[in-house]
Amino acid sequence: MKLLPVLLGGDLNCYSMALAFYEAGVPCSVALGRYRLGVTSFSRVVRAYPTPEMGSEEGRHRSIRRIAREHPDKRPILIGCTDEYASFLIRDALTFDERFVVPSPSPNALKYANKAVFANACMRYGIATPEAVVLHEGDCVPNDLPFSYPIVLKPSVSEEYWRHPFQGMKKVWFLQDRWEAIKVYERIRRAGYCGSILLQKRLPIEDSDNYVLTTYSDRYGHACAAAYGRVLLEEHTARGLGNHAAILTEKMPDICFKILAFLDDIGYRGFANFDLIRDPESGKMYTLEMNLRQGRSNHYMTAAGLNPAALVIADRILGQKMDFLEASADIFWHSVPRGVIYSQLKDTALRRHLCDLADVGRAVSPFHIGADLSKNPLRRLFVMEHERRVRKRRKVLAAE
Repeated sequence: MKLLPVLLGGDLNCYSMALAFYEAGVPCSVALGRYRLGVTSFSRVVRAYPTPEMGSEEGRHRSIRRIAREHPDKRPILIGCTDEYASFLIRDALTFDERFVVPSPSPNALKYANKAVFANACMRYGIATPEAVVLHEGDCVPNDLPFSYPIVLKPSVSEEYWRHPFQGMKKVWFLQDRWEAIKVYERIRRAGYCGSILLQKRLPIEDSDNYVLTTYSDRYGHACAAAYGRVLLEEHTARGLGNHAAILTEKMPDICFKILAFLDDIGYRGFANFDLIRDPESGKMYTLEMNLRQGRSNHYMTAAGLNPAALVIADRILGQKMDFLEASADIFWHSVPRGVIYSQLKDTALRRHLCDLADVGRAVSPFHIGADLSKNPLRRLFVMEHERRVRKRRKVLAAE
């Protein structure tokens, strides 16, 4: 039976997974999301179906089953490409019949999407996390913290946080003093968010002190694949803060092997994505959070020779037992124009290394895929407009 990847979402995560399936031999995926987004439009490798009813769990079930009925000769593979959709599949995986393949972790894993719960688990496994104070509903911002301002404030449960929008909402807040912390904390609570909130020590890092680890654990709960990279540049929009715009793949440090041991110990299955940082003063590595899905930048994994779609097919379709694989290719991945990245890097040696990789064809962008651009003028126009907006936004940020 042929395969039908049904990707829940419509952003770069979704498009990157469609590219992975394309490279794994599946010519076209389906994207189901509430809205039409440019990144999954005018594409040959993914067909997007903007579906407003994807806003409810009942609507998601109807939409997924309708797509499956329209392709009776294909076996659907369901993959969540946002926190909301990934959580939906984790909770409801068993409600889909045997025709559907749902490579998601068990519902017990949902607790680790809570940043405070994950931080506590890290302590037990010797995985370093930045010092933090957890505030629950009804708590106030304390007069004294065990670390000094400026600090980082972020809700523990991102999925729940975004359900309570307010003007000026940000993914993460960088706060200069207690008065500013109180104002932001109270705004979040007034908007209706009831989950815990982290006040975290802020380390003096640049974008290039961030790192990413993407893992895949097989149906037996064994971590069998991982890709690690240094984040060269992040997005700096309110909702996209922390999204990776450029990654240089690297060998995994010790902290990654502790994370893999943690995944094995809890019997985790499917994709996981971890944000890490390196303290430039001490050189120590810290883990920030765990996402129960592949990351938005998962195409860096494919570019480095570890195709996430191929892992799912080998594990869940072919039933193969896999030895551990680590992405090993030296790749410069980027979702914004290379010139923007070069202009932001202060490390001249690093910039020269990236130029060398580009010169030998090891710079890879999901927006520059020949299969989607060849004889496809609408896709080319989208990419040109995307890159124009990125350059314009960077100029505005630089002026500020």
